[in-house]
Amino acid sequence: MDQARPTKEIDDDVWDLAQDDLSNERAVASQSLAKLERAFANAGYKEGIDASKAEVMQEGFDQGLTLAIGHGQTLGSLLGALVAHRTICRKLDKTSPISNIDALIMKLRAFKHSSAFDLTKASLLQEGSADALDPTADAFKKLVAEALDALHMLAYH
Repeated sequence: MDQARPTKEIDDDVWDLAQDDLSNERAVASQSLAKLERAFANAGYKEGIDASKAEVMQEGFDQGLTLAIGHGQTLGSLLGALVAHRTICRKLDKTSPISNIDALIMKLRAFKHSSAFDLTKASLLQEGSADALDPTADAFKKLVAEALDALHMLAYH
């Protein structure tokens, strides 16, 4: 009879895996699995964002560089022609037919693309506007037109 008693004590052992303990372990395992799934999902999301940022940033840089090179060449050509004309007029001691040549040269030298970073212009990109690739289109076109008009006046003068 004494031998039956130790068996009962073993059955009452708190570390004995009963059905309740198995369900608790399953619940803990389920929670751990859910936590791991969230961690992997978050890591995948962050990795995707980082990868797309690099791709989009490079594309934006390439577009901006192409635009800046084109504008730089246009402004440089116009500026060179106007400065050359002004210099020749001064050397020959003649008055330029372009009355505002100094102001026009200063405008060409001072042109900046700072409006390219205007957030209201950035909305044009999202809307797919024709000028969306060139947020400085209005100011640039106006300045180029003014310089071209001045140079055309020289050609007909």
